[in-house]
Amino acid sequence: MIEIENLHKTFNRARVLNGLTLRVRAGETKVVIGRSGAGKSVLLKNIMGIVRPDGGSIRIGGTEVTTLPERAYDAVRRDMGLVFQGGALFDSLNVGENVGFVLDEFTKLPADEKRQRVAHALSLVGLGGIEEMLPSELSGGMRKRVSLARVLCMGPRIILYDEPTSEVDPITSDAIQRLIVAMRDRLKVTSIVVMHDMNAAYKIADSIAMIYLGQVIADGTPDEIRRSTHPVVRQFINGDALGPVTDDESMRFGHVK
Repeated sequence: MIEIENLHKTFNRARVLNGLTLRVRAGETKVVIGRSGAGKSVLLKNIMGIVRPDGGSIRIGGTEVTTLPERAYDAVRRDMGLVFQGGALFDSLNVGENVGFVLDEFTKLPADEKRQRVAHALSLVGLGGIEEMLPSELSGGMRKRVSLARVLCMGPRIILYDEPTSEVDPITSDAIQRLIVAMRDRLKVTSIVVMHDMNAAYKIADSIAMIYLGQVIADGTPDEIRRSTHPVVRQFINGDALGPVTDDESMRFGHVK
């Protein structure tokens, strides 16, 4: 479904992606791990076309997208959705309006059908009947689920998650993990999930890839990653301060989220 070859991206002379190669099969949940500043979020933005790479190839469903003009890329984006780390909800809109926002932007559906889609998307994430609530009335976990409902309104084939379990308590984190698995099993979507939480990664991933110095240095099943002998992988998954990765690494290589 997604094929990335030799991807490069630099910001202000800081190399963030440095020949990254990654493949994600249709219907697979690929978890991408790595230190803060490793380029995980930049990778998602390149896939979505929010930023364009300096070099390399991104093929989505067999279509090379790096050279597409913006209008043609919009057609590709309609099959994808990005669940932002903080939810990225509009505070001035209620939940129903936030979820239906993408429908207003990209479709000409009748009002009744829009309401039905919004209600269905909210029910999928376990939040049926909260259309009139405001974002300020929601917990952090609810905001993340509303953000996912907004993505689901468009019926995407691909969902990208940026740190979906950050800044929530362990019980809410587990609920979000179960939701990601349910979306894969029920809707057969292809997912890329960026996260630091290894316990969550092992639970939801079909495969796990680790980014280090702008490249994928390991890619395998959860069990293969857990048993990896690569010193950087082992240091990261064990959370060790001592090892080949040092605190000044991001300053040398370029710390960009």
